[in-house]
Amino acid sequence: MTDPYVTLGVSKTATPEEIKSAYKKLARKYHPDLNPGNKESEHKFKEVAHAFDLIGTKENKQKFDSGETDQQKQQQYEEYMRRGSGNKQRPFYQETQDGSSRYSSAFGGGMDDDIFSKFFGGTGRGRNGGVEFPGEDEQYQLEVDFLEAARGAEKVITLPNGKKLQVKIPAGIQEGQKLKFKGHGGPALGSGSPGDAYVSISIKPSSEFNRVGKDIISEVPISLFEGINGAEIEIQTIDGPVMLKIPPGVSTGTKLRVKDKGAGSGEQRGHHIVSLKVVLPKDPPHGLKEALKNIEKQFHYSPRGHS
Repeated sequence: MTDPYVTLGVSKTATPEEIKSAYKKLARKYHPDLNPGNKESEHKFKEVAHAFDLIGTKENKQKFDSGETDQQKQQQYEEYMRRGSGNKQRPFYQETQDGSSRYSSAFGGGMDDDIFSKFFGGTGRGRNGGVEFPGEDEQYQLEVDFLEAARGAEKVITLPNGKKLQVKIPAGIQEGQKLKFKGHGGPALGSGSPGDAYVSISIKPSSEFNRVGKDIISEVPISLFEGINGAEIEIQTIDGPVMLKIPPGVSTGTKLRVKDKGAGSGEQRGHHIVSLKVVLPKDPPHGLKEALKNIEKQFHYSPRGHS
C-alpha cells in the first residue's frame, strides 16, 4: 500500500488542517482539467485523492495509523487504477467526465465528490457538475524608498503571469504592511473565483532620517555658540528644507518638534522630531582656546550639579 503521508508530503504528526492544505495544493496541481492529456498528472491526482481518503479526516487517520483502514477501499482503489491504466481507448478522465466535461467521481462510490464538497467549502463542484476551485492567494514583496513610504507613491509591479499591477502606496505605510488586490491572485479552476494578491511592503532605510510610527527623526549638529546663544538654522525634512529656531541654552539630546512634517497625510500626519547635537571643533585654534579659558574663569559652572 502506498504511504498516504508520503504521497501528500506531510509527517505522521500532521494535523487534519495541514493534511487538508497539502491535499488542496496537490489536487489543484495535478487536476486533469488543468493538465489535459497528461497521464502522469492524471495518475498523481488519483494517488493524491486516495491518500486523502485514507487520512483526510481525524477518524480515518486514526484508523490508518492503527492499521484498521478499510481494505475494501484499498481494493477498490487498486481495481480502479488497474482499470484506468488498462483501457487505452477510453482514458480515465474521459470515463469519469460528466456532461460539463469536468472531472467527476473518481472512485465509483462518490468519494471524490465528497472530498470536494466537504473540504473546499462546498465549492468543489459547481451547479453544472463542473469543479469549482477558488484560486490561490499569492504573496509578493515590494521594496520602496524611505521617502516613498513616508509621503506615498505609486509603483508598477509585474506579476509572474506577465500582468502589470499598479500599486498605490498610501502615505505613512508601515514596514511589513500588506496591500490586498482582490482577484489578482492565482487563477480559479472551473467557475471558482480567482485568488487575491497580497503585496508586502519593505522599506529601505535612510541615511538621513529614522522613523518611529508616523514621526520622522533626524539628528542635527549645532555649534557650541548656537547652543549657548540660540540660532535659526536650516534643516531638511521629507518635504524639503525648513527653518528651525533653536532657543538659547540647549544641549546635546535636546529635542525640538516641527509640526506636521512627519509621515502620513492630513490629520493622520506625524511630526518631524529634531535631536540636537552640540559639536565642538576637532582642532580648535589657539585663540579660541585662550578666549574660552578666560571665559571659564569669569563664568565657571559645572554641568554635573556641583561647583
